[in-house]
Amino acid sequence: MSHTAAFDDLLAEQASDWSFFEVFVTLDDARKLSEARVSLARANARPVRREADHDFEITVANTQGHGARAGVVRSALKILDDRGITGRTWGGAARSVTRPAPPHRYGP
Repeated sequence: MSHTAAFDDLLAEQASDWSFFEVFVTLDDARKLSEARVSLARANARPVRREADHDFEITVANTQGHGARAGVVRSALKILDDRGITGRTWGGAARSVTRPAPPHRYGP
C-alpha cells in the first residue's frame, strides 16, 4: 500500500471532531533516509533518533493546534510515492475536542 493511500485511510477513520493525530512512517531501505527527510520536510516530519519501529513522526492538525495540515502531509507522502520510496505508514494516538487557550484578558 502506498504512503498516500495509507494516509487517506487514516484520515477517513478519524472522528468528526479530531484535533490532531500522530502518523508514523518507516522506510524499507535505510539508504533512502536522507531523500525521505527532504521530501517530508514540508510536513515537519521529525526523524526518530532512538531505537523505534519507525523512522519519522508527523503530527497532523485539523483546524488548530500544533502540527501540519492534512493536505500538506498528504502532499509530502505523495512525494515519497512519486520517488519510489517504499515503506509503511500508520497512525498513532489521536486527540479530539482540543481547543486553543482563550486570549489573555490582560495585555502585556
